[in-house]
Amino acid sequence: MIYDKAFFDQPFDRHGTNCEKWDCLEERVGHEMNPMWVADMDFRGPEEITNALVQRAMHPAYGYTPPSVSHNKAMLDFMQRRHGVTLKESEHTLMPCVVTGLRAAVMTMTQPGDAVIIQTPVYGPFYASIRDNNRVITECLMHRDENNRYTMNFEAIEEACKAGAKLMLLCNPHNPVGRAWSKEELTALVDLLSRYNVALLSDEIHEDFVFEKGAFTPILSIVTDPEANVAAVTSASKTFNLAGLKHAVFFCRNAQLLERVSAFMHEVGVVQYNLFGMVAAEAAYTYGDAWLDGMLAYIKEGADILREELKAHLPKAIMTPLEATYLGWVDLNAYGFTCEQLLERCRKAGVEFTPGTFFGPVTGEGFMRVNLACQHDRVRLAVKQLANAINA
Repeated sequence: MIYDKAFFDQPFDRHGTNCEKWDCLEERVGHEMNPMWVADMDFRGPEEITNALVQRAMHPAYGYTPPSVSHNKAMLDFMQRRHGVTLKESEHTLMPCVVTGLRAAVMTMTQPGDAVIIQTPVYGPFYASIRDNNRVITECLMHRDENNRYTMNFEAIEEACKAGAKLMLLCNPHNPVGRAWSKEELTALVDLLSRYNVALLSDEIHEDFVFEKGAFTPILSIVTDPEANVAAVTSASKTFNLAGLKHAVFFCRNAQLLERVSAFMHEVGVVQYNLFGMVAAEAAYTYGDAWLDGMLAYIKEGADILREELKAHLPKAIMTPLEATYLGWVDLNAYGFTCEQLLERCRKAGVEFTPGTFFGPVTGEGFMRVNLACQHDRVRLAVKQLANAINA
């Protein structure tokens, strides 16, 4: 199979699969939509994953199944091959999803009432993982420079550390602002947190969506001390569109911390993992490189199209530079609408984006997040629909 532009350009109908992105949205709204919202791809996946799933499904027994040696090797080899980080088999535990990892970190690395740092705007479940577990959210608003590029607010992070924060949840790369944090930024952050004995959990689910080779820096390539309270959580689910198969991994070199996390998962009943999730992840990690490279080139072109279409149809819109993820972050405040108003207008125009307030009630107001993991024609259509919604 050749995973080129022609492959990703193919229309792909997901209707009738009980798909949240398409079917469930249209049921809620009541008419046909162009869904540019939830971070879910509209591309055919690698045929090697489909073949592996079909082959396993042909054996008609789906009982208790632990992770295999070949699964673990494929995962660790992928991390070394794609990201240059060497991890041992003993330095991980599996989880149903990355959000589970966020919550497990909050529950095992802090106590009720402790403050947890997040950089905003940020993926909505960061807030919920803290708030739902009786911890205190400490928002550190990122800086936004004259080029609309976001950077870490080290002053605010240090103030939060001084005030007694116990944990920081990092989004690396950052959803929704598209930053691939540099090695220098991450090193400075680790040094700062360590001075105040603040633990760190890095959500690295978007690690494979960088557009320059080596632009992603895994936190565990910087922190190698086996005593450090630092961990990372990631998954093949975002990279290869496998979210429905419920498979993620929590990496940690600190054996005591990893044991606490594993014990917590056991306490809440997560003692086995999804058989088909493991089969799909192993195939993705083993055979998915060519598809991944082709997909990244296609997404990069889609981001350029979004930028040019916005210039042509909505010249006052500001698109943040996209270094990582397949998610465009667009500032529409110049048009004078709230996210709620924009969402209502867009639905009438037949297009759905993720409202910026999902990522921060203040820092996200007037923004929309645009999913670029779709055919380029739909990106062009979405901007026209957005322009119609704003100018209606």
